[in-house]
Amino acid sequence: MREFQGKVAFVMGGTTGIGRAAADLLHARGAAVAVFGVARSADGVDAQLDGLPAGMVAFTGDGSVGRDVSAALARTVEQFGGIDVLICSAAVHPYGTAESTDEATWDRVMAVNVKSAYLVAHHGVDYLRRRGGGAIVNVASNQGSSTVPNLAAYATSKGALLAFTRSLAMDYGMENIRANTVSPGPIDTPLLRVAAAKFGGGADLDAVYAEWGQKVPVRRIGQASEMAEVIAFLASDRASYVTGADFVADGGLLAKLGF
Repeated sequence: MREFQGKVAFVMGGTTGIGRAAADLLHARGAAVAVFGVARSADGVDAQLDGLPAGMVAFTGDGSVGRDVSAALARTVEQFGGIDVLICSAAVHPYGTAESTDEATWDRVMAVNVKSAYLVAHHGVDYLRRRGGGAIVNVASNQGSSTVPNLAAYATSKGALLAFTRSLAMDYGMENIRANTVSPGPIDTPLLRVAAAKFGGGADLDAVYAEWGQKVPVRRIGQASEMAEVIAFLASDRASYVTGADFVADGGLLAKLGF
């Protein structure tokens, strides 16, 4: 399948996790892809920047800083001639209540999880316009719709991302620019591995995932490649009449009653 042949995708947060899986899949289906992210996250996760194939480039910077995002988008256009797809998958995932979350952490979560998507759209929509339209896909979370304790900042940021994406869909639909979100549940990514190490009680990763997976109706943790398939659909012409939607891909968690 080469459905993205001749297309160019820019993936914020595309150096690790779901963003990188999406970047790899779009590239495998014919797209030229620019990934953008930090070289190493606050949790010590290294970016996947080595051995990139032809047709894929990586830029590092701060996704919450407008000049960094603007420069990366401009370099993408210089390299590949335009942009057709904007994907934002940047995220930090601290734990805390309204009281225990300090102001600096709150601001950083909003900057990475929400402002980065705003900056990609702010600086990137015109590139889509020049191509006659395109697709925006933001990676939210099922925590943006229904959350668990101790995730005040993260859940708030993902709820804001859902609302922001709906606004994009309303503002740019007449220009053939679609905007949608994917809301994953627990997915095997560097962020979840950090959580497993923190809350797993010393058990190895497989044991923690097996325990956590039993809480999901499909009885397992999801894979980043599965989220990439949803993102690729929303970015493709197959989703030409889909905009302003949130695609929940959480193994059935939001459908599950709590008793």
